[in-house]
Amino acid sequence: MLGKKVWGILMATAMTVSTVIGGAVVTNAETSDAGEDVTLTFWTPSWREAAEAPIIEDFMKEYPNIKIDVTYMSSDDIKANTKIAASSGTLPDMWYNWGGVLADFYAENGLCLDLTEYAEEHDWDNTYLSGALDLCKYDDQLIGLPQNLVGLVMYYRKDIFQKCGIEVPKTFEELETVCATLKENGVIPFSSYGSHMMRYMEELIEYYGGPEEHDNLLTLDADWGSSDALKKSFEKLKEWNDAGYFPDGVLTADNSAASMYVYNGECAMIMENPGMASQIVANGYNPDDYGWFQFPTNDKGTGRLSAYVKLCQFNADITDEKLDAAMTFWNYYYSDESLAAHAAIEQPTARIGAPLPENYALADGMLDLINTNGGFSTMDLKVPAEVMSQYFSVQDAVVLGQTAPENAGAEIQAAIESYRANQ
Repeated sequence: MLGKKVWGILMATAMTVSTVIGGAVVTNAETSDAGEDVTLTFWTPSWREAAEAPIIEDFMKEYPNIKIDVTYMSSDDIKANTKIAASSGTLPDMWYNWGGVLADFYAENGLCLDLTEYAEEHDWDNTYLSGALDLCKYDDQLIGLPQNLVGLVMYYRKDIFQKCGIEVPKTFEELETVCATLKENGVIPFSSYGSHMMRYMEELIEYYGGPEEHDNLLTLDADWGSSDALKKSFEKLKEWNDAGYFPDGVLTADNSAASMYVYNGECAMIMENPGMASQIVANGYNPDDYGWFQFPTNDKGTGRLSAYVKLCQFNADITDEKLDAAMTFWNYYYSDESLAAHAAIEQPTARIGAPLPENYALADGMLDLINTNGGFSTMDLKVPAEVMSQYFSVQDAVVLGQTAPENAGAEIQAAIESYRANQ
């Protein structure tokens, strides 16, 4: 049962977002004698349709008793319409979602299936990457089937490093030396833009606070106002900006500008996900000119990576028959025969052994690193949006010198208390 305040929020959302959902239903006229006919409703992003629809069609040819009634919609529409459906009890059998608070909502309110026992019975530990499964958990529940595992690393220009006589840093102290050397040679160390500065903050918090404090901050179980790690992180972010380690006007730049700073050699490094590897290829640049390394979140080389997962969630009221049919579908979806089509869907795929397509070759090894060292959730997918709004304002104010780093945490904590009061 949804709480009164959650219900009110959902109904308010329903008044501002259109409830008309346009979609395409994949149909198949054949039937099967292998079992009773089952229809599964599925909501998934429209940008996956071109590659995903043929997989679904092929599946239904092989399993004609299972019909996938799929609706494609934009990412924003999925987020909005699933909330609306939650308020009216009309969620589909399964839906695409992003990890963190977006997926946690459905677990908090008993709306999605806990897959823990199912995963144990069907050996998911040997099917899906451990780093992905870990990020699909909420309060010891497994709240979705992982589809993609994404880690963030530092991409860098090999030619610039070579020209400046720089080795890839393995410790935080070495990273700071790299930045100073680059600046001395007329190269801006880091590229970034606006809210993207948060990516560097995440790494700094992990470095200064360690996994336990960082996780407690993300779950709002630690006081942001008294966190020494948070204060040190804001101090370092401002120090780097004041030293010219970020481009002028970084807070007003956009994603395209930030990438271009690296492509044209103005900046040497950027914190990005595996998609950067494909973009380098797509934009006609030579991937051999680029490399990547893990931001040193500890000085032992065993630090966690900033990461997030994308997943499929299942209606808490799904029948056993439908669940069996759904898992038959996903087993087919992630079979070796189907994985070739995934290059055009989204990468990296969370199934163990799934190959990276050629245009993602530069990202090779990232998933292994997450599985070895573990991952921490990106802040914007873990902290409620109402709190993140204040976080971004405070972050900008610190960078601009309008708020002292030692006062930043208290301002964010005030937003947390306000958020809690309204729940």
